[in-house]
Amino acid sequence: MPANVLVECFTLEHGRAFVDHRLTQSRVGSELRPINVETADLPQGWSRWSVHQRDDNSGLEADVEITAPKGAAALRFTTTIRNTSATPVHLTAVSITSATVLPSSSFDDLRLRFARSGWMAENRWESHRLADLLVDISPDMHGNSARDAFRLSAESGWSASLFAPTGYVEDEAGSCVGWQIEHNGGWTVELSRRHQSLGLAIYGPTDLQHSWMRVLKPGESFTTPSATLAFSASGWQGAVAQMSDYRRALRRASGEKKLIAPVVFNDYLNTLKADPDSAKLSALIPAAARAGAEVFCIDAGWFANERDTDWWANVGQWMPSTTRFEGGLDAVLKMIREHGMVPGLWIEPLAVGVNSPVAARLEPLCMKRDGVTIIEQDRMRLDMRKPEARAYLTAVLDRMVGYGIGYLKVDDNYSIGVGPDEGADSPGDGLLEHSRAWSAWLAELAQRFPHVLIENCASGGMTTDYALLASAHLQSTSDTEDMRRYPVIAAGAPLVVLPEQTANWGVPQPDMPLGEIVSTLTVSLAGSLYLSGHLDQLSPLQADLVAAAVDLAKAERDALGQRHPIWPTGLPRWDSEWVTLAHLPARPDDDGLLFVWHRGGGSELVVVDGRWQLGEQLFPPAGIEDVAWNVTHTASGITMQVPGKEISARIYRIRRHNSSAKEPGEREEK
Repeated sequence: MPANVLVECFTLEHGRAFVDHRLTQSRVGSELRPINVETADLPQGWSRWSVHQRDDNSGLEADVEITAPKGAAALRFTTTIRNTSATPVHLTAVSITSATVLPSSSFDDLRLRFARSGWMAENRWESHRLADLLVDISPDMHGNSARDAFRLSAESGWSASLFAPTGYVEDEAGSCVGWQIEHNGGWTVELSRRHQSLGLAIYGPTDLQHSWMRVLKPGESFTTPSATLAFSASGWQGAVAQMSDYRRALRRASGEKKLIAPVVFNDYLNTLKADPDSAKLSALIPAAARAGAEVFCIDAGWFANERDTDWWANVGQWMPSTTRFEGGLDAVLKMIREHGMVPGLWIEPLAVGVNSPVAARLEPLCMKRDGVTIIEQDRMRLDMRKPEARAYLTAVLDRMVGYGIGYLKVDDNYSIGVGPDEGADSPGDGLLEHSRAWSAWLAELAQRFPHVLIENCASGGMTTDYALLASAHLQSTSDTEDMRRYPVIAAGAPLVVLPEQTANWGVPQPDMPLGEIVSTLTVSLAGSLYLSGHLDQLSPLQADLVAAAVDLAKAERDALGQRHPIWPTGLPRWDSEWVTLAHLPARPDDDGLLFVWHRGGGSELVVVDGRWQLGEQLFPPAGIEDVAWNVTHTASGITMQVPGKEISARIYRIRRHNSSAKEPGEREEK
């Protein structure tokens, strides 16, 4: 068998060359042989390589397309399998890419970084020795390869509900490879030993993990979703920087030109919680405008006539409520515009409640399995493979944009299982094609309404993937209502999503001490400022803090899209007392920002050493101190201390003091 297989392809007809349940050593993959390689220059400075292979035994051909943007050490992969035989072939798994990672490194020196994800608990990053996850079974002694594997996988249509769709493998000497799966559905990443080297295989949906099978008739082809590998010789933080550059190039290629990091107020989190009406909004709208918000988004509930009952079973028509707003929804949207803000609305496009006025009409357009309409929490789900479903949603959005909105929050609050089998070879294949149609529809929406900002949300961050984020403007990072928890989620987010797309909630409330208000606003300032809270009830001092945060966000946003995320003290744990994050530009002499959160306790934190230069405190501004911070400059660096168990945060100007040094945090405690 070849030592390095570029494509793994599993079929019912040909199976495995070595029988185990790993997603490696497929018979077709072992028999594929190169035909030729084609190269081409693409628009916007991208390059393309097409690697053509053929397996004469099965009659299957594999084309691997590799593209790369200028200026980023990243390669984007897709694989196409084509059946040139005279009989059908049943695909059960096709790799997007398969590679031996960091082959010159010793296996014992490799570490894996990945993030667990869950509702209200996103971006929980972990670091592990790969030799502990994939133990050595002495293959030289018995001549057999290992059958063990370490897998990360998504389930159903939530790409980030179990794990973030990105991760990093690092040699302790500095080299690092990061990956990113660009699919808004099922995917699997498998790491395994290839003798004494590390194998990395990346898939979309598979038979074992997602009930996926595709029948290829003679002459037919199948193309996988895409995935990207980024490389750096400067550790995992360098690989994150390369991945950030790639993500920006991907968004430029999609034609994204909208305002970077708009200041958004959304009325949902810990505030109206899907129960808006004229009286509540009449208080919040002027307060948001006074704070300097540029967008005011009315979240869920604007369509619901019900006030004291659960309206989820009635959604799907998306017509304005006739009971909540004096003068109708138009009057509220007009009020938002009169206060100098862009109005926005929430929608969960795929959901159709079983009691919706349009349920009977739309039920044939919803997902079915074994002839039964799939229902979760009293909601059906539109099947975007069906042209009539796409046409219905397009008409809904045409009407909503016609109300004069310029912001759309697109949500997806429930998962649907393995998927629909109607008109598909398998449930997993039905879900794959639905997911592709859904992301294509969102991209078309962005092009159809170039003035409308689109936020991607799925119960917070459950679909944080660049199948959707190549087109969406912002990404909600969490639904957590505990602002003490949010700094860890916010600090881990930039490994998964660009800082300028990161919508971390900042929720200042009148009953919060100043330190907690500073902390929640700092969370939001670590990305694109995204506010909620009863701003109308804040004291003058609390309101001044919000206004200062808005001013800082606007002053820094032009630079935000040029900066790389850095972690001066490494990635935090869920219970970390101190959390840090920095945004630094690629040019070593330019300024960046350092974000520091103290979440309670009394210990000191060494934030920066001699390679960093701490500048002025930007937030909270001078004269609005919450609790006193003791910042000490010593020969070994700078330490910070907060008395007692006070919750607080700070934002400082920062720059590299020695541009040739490695970034701090690359060797934090394992």
